[in-house]
Amino acid sequence: MVKDPHTAPADSGVLHDAWRRLDAEIAAAELDGVVVVATDHYETFGLDNYPAFCLGVADDFEGWGEFGNPGGRIKGRPGLAAELLHGLTEAGFETARSHTMRLDHSFTVPCTKLPAAAAAGVVPLFVNCNTPPLPTLRRCLRLGRALRETPGEARIGVIATGGLSHWVGLPRFGDINPAFDEAFLSLLERGGVAETLDWSDRWIEHEAGNGALELRTWLIAAGAAGCGPARTYAYRPMPAWTVGIGIAAFEVAP
Repeated sequence: MVKDPHTAPADSGVLHDAWRRLDAEIAAAELDGVVVVATDHYETFGLDNYPAFCLGVADDFEGWGEFGNPGGRIKGRPGLAAELLHGLTEAGFETARSHTMRLDHSFTVPCTKLPAAAAAGVVPLFVNCNTPPLPTLRRCLRLGRALRETPGEARIGVIATGGLSHWVGLPRFGDINPAFDEAFLSLLERGGVAETLDWSDRWIEHEAGNGALELRTWLIAAGAAGCGPARTYAYRPMPAWTVGIGIAAFEVAP
């Protein structure tokens, strides 16, 4: 979506319009910072140290720029990150922290597509979505709720990136399951996030690929929003990008 952004213009154009709409809403919200919830593809974390969750607490973050993806530096929000780290710890989440965390495309692509988020300053929240044992779906939803309950006066946005259906490094690379994607988005639209909590990783991987295990990030965003219903701005299966692309926003529950 970065190296060939205008492929299949009838579909990619709809997605670009949705990203622009979402970016305008982020700008209008006048946020004090944005938590970007994403994973990593063995650029920053390896088998020498692979946390379940890690919060970036630096002044800024350097992108890897791997395989031609966006690199450069992204402004951090260290004060906000420290508050969130304290709040999560108080809530029972011993989240790892990093002062030198570099960001792969899971973080840098959404910051490129949503420049208003990058301008607000970013607190990256890494979630292990690819190296078993993974944090459970239920645990990820609870983490989102803990973010929501962290005290403070800051106006914070939460952006989740990952999924939907795609197979990474497997014989089915390039396959997409639109039926799975649309059913998942429909659940979010009617506030049915809890219905996903009993999905097994084996079932998700069978139906939607190992890349769909990244739905954990979506559940964190759902929890942060109070599990309110979502609005889907656009969905398109994008074979040229090897992934189903869904763009949605949650209503923030009172």
